[in-house]
Amino acid sequence: MEAENYKNAFGKVMQVDGVNGDQYNVFIPNPLPPNIEFDEELVLILSRAEEKLGKLSGICLTLPSPNLLIIPYLRKEAIMSTRIEGTRISMQEVLLSEAKEREEKTKDAQEVVNYINTVNYALTKIEKSPINVELIKEMHKVLMEGVRGDEKAPGEFREVQNWIGSELSKVSDANFVPPNPEAVPKLMEDLIEYLNTEHNVPVLVRCALMHYQFETIHPFCDGNGRIGRSLITVYLCKKKKIIKPLLYISEFFEKHRLEYNELLLKTGQTGKFEGWIKFFLKAVEVQSEDASVRAHKLLYLRESYRKRVQREAQSSDILNIIDYLFSNPFITVKRAQHILDVTYPTGKKYVERLVEYEILKEANRLQREKTFVAYEIYEIIKDI
Repeated sequence: MEAENYKNAFGKVMQVDGVNGDQYNVFIPNPLPPNIEFDEELVLILSRAEEKLGKLSGICLTLPSPNLLIIPYLRKEAIMSTRIEGTRISMQEVLLSEAKEREEKTKDAQEVVNYINTVNYALTKIEKSPINVELIKEMHKVLMEGVRGDEKAPGEFREVQNWIGSELSKVSDANFVPPNPEAVPKLMEDLIEYLNTEHNVPVLVRCALMHYQFETIHPFCDGNGRIGRSLITVYLCKKKKIIKPLLYISEFFEKHRLEYNELLLKTGQTGKFEGWIKFFLKAVEVQSEDASVRAHKLLYLRESYRKRVQREAQSSDILNIIDYLFSNPFITVKRAQHILDVTYPTGKKYVERLVEYEILKEANRLQREKTFVAYEIYEIIKDI
C-alpha cells in the first residue's frame, strides 16, 4: 500500500513494525463525519432513495402476516451478502435445505443461516438497547459459529494485522491495509459514538458513512463484509427508516461488486465521499423499488390463493400451509405435518389438495421423499 496514493486521504498512512521485524503501511481513518458537498445530483438521488425506502417500509403496515415477506427478503439479503465473500449457494439450495429440515447443513447453507440469525439477534437487542461495541461483537460471534473462520477469534476484535489483496499476497504488497490492531478499539468506539449522536446529516447518508468506516476499520479477522452489510439493515431499523428488514441491499452490491470495492478504496484515498454516497443511495433506491414490486406481487398471489380454498371445510389448516409457502415455497408432507401438528395422512391430504388447486406441484420425482413447490411464489422470490 503506497503512501503517495493517500495524499488527500480521509485519514493518515502510518508505518508500523511487523512481528518479523518488517515494516509496512496501514491506513488510519479520521473520525466521522467528513465534509460532504450536497450538490444537486446528490440531493436528487437522496430524495429518490428516501421516497422508495419509505414506500417499502409502508408495505409492512399492510402485511397480513409478519413473516410473509420478512423471512424470504432477509434470506435473499443473506445469500447475496455471503455471495460477495465468495460463498456459492443458490436460493433453491437454501430453501430445499429448510423444507427438508436437514439437521446437517452444508457450510455454505450454514453461513446463510448464521447471517439471518445475526440480523434477527441484533434486531431483538436494539429494541431496548443502542447499537454498541458489545452488540457488534455478539453479532460477529453468531455469524461465525460453526462455519469457515470460526477459529479466528469470533466475537473479538482482531489482535493481528489483516489486509486486502490476493490470497498469496504479502501485507507489504496488499491493495489496502486496515488499521493496526492496537488502533481498532478506539476507532470502533468513535464509530459507535457517531452512530448514537444526533446529526443534521440524513440517516441514509449516515448509514453510507457507517458502512464505509466499518469496512475501512475491518475490526475482525474474518466476516467484516457480512457484519458491515448486516449493520446497514440493523441501523435503518433502529432509526425507524424501515419497520422490518425488507431491504436486501447486498444484491445491488453483488451485481456491481467491482464498483463497490473500488469506491470503498477510492473514498479513503481521496477523502471525497460523494461518489460512494451516491452509489449507496442508488443501491437503496433500486433495491427498495425491487422489493416493493415483489411485495405487491406476493400479496396479490396470496389473496388469489386464499380465494381458491376458502370454501374448503378445513380451509384454516390449508390457509396456514399457504402462508408458510410464502416464507418457503418448498414443502414436504412431513413439513406440512409438522406445521399443522397433524398426522402424516392428514398432512398428505392437505398437500394433495394444494396440488389439485394448482398451487403446488412436484419439484422432484426421483427422490424418495417427495418435495413440492409453489412455483408461482418461487418465481417471485428466487435469485435473479
